[in-house]
Amino acid sequence: MSYSTLIGLLAGIIIVLIAMAMGEGVSLGVFFNVPGIMIVVGGTAAATMIRYSLADSLSAIGMSFHALKLNKETTDLNELVDITEELIRLSRAKGVLAMEEFEVGNRFYQNGVRMLVDGYSPELVAQSLREQTNLLNDKAETSAGVFRSIGEAAPAFGMIGTLVGLVQMLSNLSDPSAIGPAMAVAMLTTLYGAMIANLFALPVADKIASWTKNETYRQAMIIEAVDSIARGHNPAVMRDLLAPYLQGTAKSKQQDKGDEQ
Repeated sequence: MSYSTLIGLLAGIIIVLIAMAMGEGVSLGVFFNVPGIMIVVGGTAAATMIRYSLADSLSAIGMSFHALKLNKETTDLNELVDITEELIRLSRAKGVLAMEEFEVGNRFYQNGVRMLVDGYSPELVAQSLREQTNLLNDKAETSAGVFRSIGEAAPAFGMIGTLVGLVQMLSNLSDPSAIGPAMAVAMLTTLYGAMIANLFALPVADKIASWTKNETYRQAMIIEAVDSIARGHNPAVMRDLLAPYLQGTAKSKQQDKGDEQ
């Protein structure tokens, strides 16, 4: 999981728990209500399954792990350019087959190199890699949609739980012992829905979208890099062709710093 995601998630949970525990004479167990959890979690899951297939829902879970985990692959664009130069020099000196034993450290890039070694034409390699990128975008869009659906459904079922609790409370006004549990369902379901949506589902959806945007940009540069290797470009020419991607990264970083200030 990326550090920012981990810090944000833990900070949100800790802050809410501290606020819950600060009430005088109130324990955290008061905020655990089984009927409320059943309404919100069960209803949200049901609504999401109606909107999306089981395969899409499971794929969304897998995509979330990709977006949240720390990436051990080579992702730095400057490093990928240096690797491209090494591959160009290697293929020029010893032939394309010599690249077979070269470990790139990036699965997408490695797939492109493997196809070159297998004798695919530059056009076919570029087409195949672009189709992989398009497939990634389609899966990511669906996965983000699943989590946004959860983010929309959870507060709605929180309100449904509130209405259920109010109905139960109003129907038992003659029994004071029944008012408390009914009121707990009414209040806690709203809390559960808001927490699921704003502390989990919607942030994960945005994380997937952000991760996909960065990965798509990186893969676009890798496609150009693999094409340069396939066409035997001079390393200097290759660096000129890939320079716009590096400049785009620099501008993005400068903009992010400006936003933080």
